[in-house]
Amino acid sequence: MKRSKIYKPLRDQAIKGMPYLKFRDLQKKQMHNPRQNYPIPLPALFIEISDIRFSDLLEHHQKGEATIGIYLYMDIVTDSFDGAELENETIELLDHMDDVFQTFEGFCVPGMTPLVRQTEYKPQYGERYIIFRVDFSTTIDSHKMMSNQTVSKPDPDINSKYKF
Repeated sequence: MKRSKIYKPLRDQAIKGMPYLKFRDLQKKQMHNPRQNYPIPLPALFIEISDIRFSDLLEHHQKGEATIGIYLYMDIVTDSFDGAELENETIELLDHMDDVFQTFEGFCVPGMTPLVRQTEYKPQYGERYIIFRVDFSTTIDSHKMMSNQTVSKPDPDINSKYKF
């Protein structure tokens, strides 16, 4: 299965389920080196298609167990301690982890089984953002299209070599 047939529908599903997103892309660790990348507007969502472990079913037909990682970056509002200026808004950021689940759980495209949440990681904090990461498992159907292979027709010499 072509990876573009996995990525594009996931990218489109993200905006349907989370219309507040300002940016969607493949996960290429853009936020780890902000000086090397253009300014990325937040909230942003990154999609990672991890290693796929394939097993044979038939000749030229395989099933692969895959993990799809969803990374949601949100602006940090302020502190979350009791009495902080924007305490409630900051605490409500934690609810966005559920947005990822609600948007992607059960989502599928032809050739891929519905996504099932596998791991929900604890939030990670950067200088200006909070990261929510959720991994989903799926099975990918992959088969090689074989061109018609034909064997050349034999051209036997049927004329008798013996004279009677």
